[in-house]
Amino acid sequence: MNCLTHWGWCSGRISAISAIGRNLPLKCALSLFNPPTVEVHAKRRDARACAVELIPALDTFASLKANPLTATPRDIGRACERVVNWALEHEHTRTAIEWAEIAALVEPTNPKSANVAGRVTRNANEYDRAEIWFKRGIGYAREQGNVVEQIWGHLGYGRVCQELGWVKGARKHLGRGSQLAWKKGPPSLAASAQHDLAAMLMVRGHLAEAEDRARRALQWYPKNHPRLPYFAVDVGLMLVLGSRYGAAARLLRVALRSIEQPSVRTMVLALTARAFAGMGEPEEFAVMRRRSLKMLEKHRQMETVTRWHLADAQRLAGNWSAAEAEADQTLALALEQNDPETARMTRTVIRLIAERRTPRPKGVGGELREFLRLLSARVEEWSPRRGRNYRGPWGENRAA
Repeated sequence: MNCLTHWGWCSGRISAISAIGRNLPLKCALSLFNPPTVEVHAKRRDARACAVELIPALDTFASLKANPLTATPRDIGRACERVVNWALEHEHTRTAIEWAEIAALVEPTNPKSANVAGRVTRNANEYDRAEIWFKRGIGYAREQGNVVEQIWGHLGYGRVCQELGWVKGARKHLGRGSQLAWKKGPPSLAASAQHDLAAMLMVRGHLAEAEDRARRALQWYPKNHPRLPYFAVDVGLMLVLGSRYGAAARLLRVALRSIEQPSVRTMVLALTARAFAGMGEPEEFAVMRRRSLKMLEKHRQMETVTRWHLADAQRLAGNWSAAEAEADQTLALALEQNDPETARMTRTVIRLIAERRTPRPKGVGGELREFLRLLSARVEEWSPRRGRNYRGPWGENRAA
């Protein structure tokens, strides 16, 4: 539970803040506020103490009651955006969703707020809500001639399609976003679109096309782009799916040094365990699996995909009973968490377990070896400090 969850604003002020965006008469807007209790005052003090960086945003919210005439939708929206960024950085998913949607309601025709709400809800597997927000963002951006938010909207909606396994929709929106970014925006956004297309194609079995998209992404990504280590992880998955386990293990170890986010590290450890299992390295497999499970006790944001990797790792290690149990648990979790793509991939693992066969490891050669050499060198040069210093497209550090 984070310090904003019971601050006295999240649930009790949504309608009031949204009223400003709807331009209700002042008397009606004021009627939506309840006088703060002693307990609420105490919670607000606690919030200010534990999230000092949010004090300007909290002061903006507090001014709503005291000076409602001075509160503009833009001010409230920007304050909400600060809370969203803070919540995402600290992995407070529900808080991020609530405040992102408040921002989008406060400024209902702002395509940026709609796209941010779409991204946050999508990352929490709230796909129906994410689809609504991205459609609004794309629509308003198109009406306003806002190319920047058209790009973000198409890339974000393409990710929704990707995660739901809608190949046609993902190609359409990621392709459109990439095209717009290449023509009117920085190549880094086009690189992100190619990266996302590669990630979708590889888990759908289109490994040759995924490799081609990955080459294009590496060519267009700046050297200090914050997604570069995550791109290396996705390439590692592509190698695992192509039975190139040794190359995958080497690349993933390099990438792991640059990944700080706990939930992502948990997933990468599981994928690395999968690579070692495929290589026939039982000791390394056991170490990576144990490290991943230990981190998973505290960091469950990517639990379904982490357990998918661990289930297939057991299969590649020839631990059939353990693989069946892990796969069944993963499938149940994916269905419970509304994650249809991981559910589909887990059903594939269950079918492979039933066949009681493991693939023979493959090597790499030619152009793929050179591509992996270049990618490894780029990731080794990358550092969290360089990633933090990256200035994103149009001066913003945003993700699609």
